[in-house]
Amino acid sequence: MRGFRSLGLQVYGRVDVVFTETGEPFVLEVNTIPGMTEASLLPEAAAAAGINYVDLCGRIIALSRSRTERSRR
Repeated sequence: MRGFRSLGLQVYGRVDVVFTETGEPFVLEVNTIPGMTEASLLPEAAAAAGINYVDLCGRIIALSRSRTERSRR
């Protein structure tokens, strides 16, 4: 989460992380436009958290619209 936020990203993206032998996280990449097919990693991770594909898309749209509306004020 800190890697995502430290880059000023909001709403959604994907941060790929591996852990060293000592358990320290190491960020491999931050993907600001991750794949959004039902077989892509972001929807797969959402499913593991109990969020289905349709709900994930709805959440992304709602959060994006909210950010846009707030920035217009």
